[in-house]
Order: sequence, then structure tokens, then C-alpha cells
Amino acid sequence: MKSNILLTIFLFSALALLPHCKKGFLDRAATTQQQDVDIFTSFAMTDQVVNNLYSKMRGTYTYLGGYNMGSATDEAKDASNWMGSMRFNNGSWSGNDNPIGNTWRENYVAIRQANTILENVAKFNTPDDANNPGTLEIRIGEVYFLRAYFLWELMRQFGGVIIFTKPIEQTDQEALNRPRNTYDECVAQVLADCDEAFKRVLFSYDPNTQVGRVTKGACLALKARVLLFSASPLWANAGKTSYLADIAPGTLASDPAKWKKAADAAKAVIDLKDGNGNTVYALEPTLAARQDMFKSKTLQSKEVIFVRMREANQDYDRYIFPKGYGGWSGCAPAQELVDDYEMNNGLPIDDPLSGYDDTRPYTNRDPRFYTDILYNGANWKGRQVETYATGRDRQSTETDHTRTGYFTRKLADEAITPGQSGSRYIHGINYRLAEMYLSYAEALNEYEPANTDVLTYVNLIRTRAGQQPLPAGLSQADMRKKIQNERRIELCFENHRFWDVRRWKIAEATQKEMWGMRPIVDAAAPDGFRYERFKVEDRLWRNAMYVIPITTDETLRNPNLKQNEGW
Repeated sequence: MKSNILLTIFLFSALALLPHCKKGFLDRAATTQQQDVDIFTSFAMTDQVVNNLYSKMRGTYTYLGGYNMGSATDEAKDASNWMGSMRFNNGSWSGNDNPIGNTWRENYVAIRQANTILENVAKFNTPDDANNPGTLEIRIGEVYFLRAYFLWELMRQFGGVIIFTKPIEQTDQEALNRPRNTYDECVAQVLADCDEAFKRVLFSYDPNTQVGRVTKGACLALKARVLLFSASPLWANAGKTSYLADIAPGTLASDPAKWKKAADAAKAVIDLKDGNGNTVYALEPTLAARQDMFKSKTLQSKEVIFVRMREANQDYDRYIFPKGYGGWSGCAPAQELVDDYEMNNGLPIDDPLSGYDDTRPYTNRDPRFYTDILYNGANWKGRQVETYATGRDRQSTETDHTRTGYFTRKLADEAITPGQSGSRYIHGINYRLAEMYLSYAEALNEYEPANTDVLTYVNLIRTRAGQQPLPAGLSQADMRKKIQNERRIELCFENHRFWDVRRWKIAEATQKEMWGMRPIVDAAAPDGFRYERFKVEDRLWRNAMYVIPITTDETLRNPNLKQNEGW
């Protein structure tokens, strides 16, 4: 039987391991000694428990309560007021209402389950898979990685949190009432667990039966991302001694040693070779292949490092499809994002030499614009998109209509017809090689800006897209802006922007308002339309929002668990 590790949820295993009482997220599960014996003296049962742990990973594209996190940033706008992104944007979130969900609890539940597995495998001397010797050691490695992954999920939302590496008994009040560790202590724990995982897991697995498991590349990619955040202004200095972020104005906090570690970690992913000396990962060679990577060929792509398997089905297409094609018009791209796509000559649209024409705003843009964004007049499913006032896909504040005049194309499958039965599954890409290229270039630019690799690795991504390369000779500050914009374009809608604007500490500038574009039928205008920018909404921002508040009832339960600043 195929081992679809992320779909098959073994409820009896989960019931044996998850908390059942209401005292807190670290309470001992109501299990018996015999239940533990039954599970952990059997490889098959232990295997099922490890598989269940994967299911606790949030979807990459559906991270925000089943919807895209980009709509809580200057990437996009959702079409319905009940969606969680609206609370992020209007400032109505709090310690009693994290729009993502009760992620403090759910990640600690997962960490406790990981700790229980590691403890009991040793305690009961779990046997190996008799048919595939060495598999138990691989599973142990996967658990180490997943424990690191769930700790990282807590860190990127809340900052420094409490590190637990063993299951906690509900009678152990000293452990249950521990204070938060510093951010950098949490970084060290993630790195240590990734190293333990790396020793045990494989470079790759049987694509027919074991697809989606943790690989050596995934371990290195998680390290690279964590170190990049640790080096970024939000945590560069604050993380050394505190669990609290540096939310004061200013974007220049830096530590060259941290940036070097981040660069080295990203380069380790880029240079990773398998046991035969072959480089493990490679960029998809063309823009068309890049698009297939997000649709039908995610699991076959050499650019993809780790995925959240089957995080959604074709209902996600319904969420982002235009209203006129049977969709809900969710995650409608913002004009700010559209404006940040350069012209195809490599110049930004506000450069006088760019050739940008506001009467034809969608002409001669970065080739990725046409694969990522649907706009008025774009060809889609056999007709042109119509966002003008009487069009089938019109911009409107009505339910399921685009609020901005645009739609997300990047993650959509044009072959899908919303509402019809089908078998499309979306595998959310957690890490891919293009991210590692950009992380390497960013970190290198911060401590060794003259290194030619900075320009080389950014331009490898641009050239793949068919976009003009960046010129040599840019200053460190100019290159920083170019790299930030390249991440904005290349990684849009992949759950990066929300976190990037925070770690860079630029959200106070980017999260203030959102604009859209309204096409107006005009026979005298080029192509029959003139275009009018309009403000979609004002957004509320205060610097406390650089981090998410800890769930209030957890701070009440543990007197030593201090809330994040400003909440």
C-alpha cells in the first residue's frame, strides 16, 4: 500500500498522544502505560504516529485559516469581510484573536507529540522495519526535523518562546511555568534539531511510495531560513539577549557574523550533492517550467526542496479565480505589487527611461507579470478578462468580486473549471531553490557586498524569468532594495511577504494603504480603455504588529509567560 504520509491521519495514534485535559498545551496526555507499549513496541504503529505528525504542518498557500497570507500584506486583498486577512488589515486582531488560528497551542501540541515519540522510541526500544532496515532511524530524523519546524513556526509568529525537548507532566509546575527563552536560544535549538535530522534522513525517497518526507535538503533549508531571520533587523541585536523583537523605528540593526552564518547556510543548500556527487537541486530552466512547478509538476521539480503535501484541492482555484469564471476573486493582487513589476528592460516603472505608459500599463512588463497576474484584457480560459464596470469580472465591493481590479494567476490552474469534479491537489512549496538563491544574495550583500556572487545569484533568477539582469556596480543600499524587490516578485503569494516586511522592519511603510486599478471604457483611449487608480482601503499599523501576540489565556495560565510588547 502506498504511504501517502500527509493525507492518512491515524486517529487512534493521535488520540494516544494528544492532550485531553483543559489545563494547558503542555499537559500530559491521558494515555496508559499499555497504550504506549502497544504503539512503541511496533514499528508499524510508530510509523503511523510519525506520519500523523506531518499532518500538523499548516499549508503554505492556505496558511491563513485556509486562505492566502498575501491578503494580509501589500500583496493582495480578499473579497469577503469575514476572512482572517481583514482583521490583520483593519487592526482588530489581538491576543484573543490571532487570525491565523490558535497557533500557540497547535504548535506546542505538535512539539509535545514529537517529544513523546523521541522519548518512547528510546524507552521501549522500538524495533526497526524488518523489511527495510534503517527506516526507524530515518523516522527519528524526521521527528527531529518536525520538532524544529514547529518551534520555528512559533518563533516567526511570536519571537522567543519556551523550549521543551521532553514531554511535561501536568504536575510539573516548575516546567509548566517556565519563562520564554531568548530568540537566539530558540535559533540554536532549531539548528541542533536540524543537525540531528540531517544525520538520519535521506537525500531523496521512492517517488511512488515515500514522496513528501523530510530530506537532507529540507534540513538545510530550514536552517537557512531561520538564520536569515535571525540576522535581519527585527532580531539581529534584540534576539541575542531577549525574546522580544526590536519594534522601535529603524531598519539598520545588523550583525555581520549573523549574516555570514545565513549566507553559508543558504549556500549549503545550493551546493548540496548526493552520495554520488550529483548536485541535488536546480532551478527550473524556463518561466513556463516554473509555472508548471506550481501546478502539475510540483513533486517532480528539482527546484522544489520540501512541500506540504496535498494542502488543498481545486477549491483553492475557486478561491482565486475571477467571479466571471466561477471563482471567489480572493487574493486579488494590489496595485502596489503590480507597480513593483519592472518593465522588460529591467527598469522600474517610475524611471523616466523605462518606457512605462500609463495609458497602456500592462505593456512590456517583466515576463513574470504575465504568469503571475490576471488583469483587464489578459487572455484566460478562452476569453479576455473583463474588470471594467460592465464586465463579467468587474472590480466591485460586491461579494466575490475583485476589490483591486486584478486576480492571482500564479497559483491557479487554467485547466480547472470551478465547481466541476476533478482530482487536482495542490502541494504547497515550503522551500525551493530560488528562495535559497535570494537568501544567499541578501545575506552576502550585508557583510560582503563586493562579492560577485551577490549579483550572480539574483541574475540567475531574473534570467530564468526572461528578465534583464541587474547591472554591476550597484551600491550596497541599492542592491538591498533590488533584492527585496526580487523576493517580492519571485516569491509572491508563497507566504513570504508577511514575514519579510516584518524582519526587514519596513511594514510601517508598506502596510498603511492599498490601491487598485479601474479600467474605464473610452473609445478615444488606446485599446478602448483609460485606467484610473483608486484607493481600496486605508490600513491600520502600529509597530507592535511586527510580532503576533501570545494567546491571552496562555499568559494568564503561566505567570512567567510575558506578553509581546504593545499587546
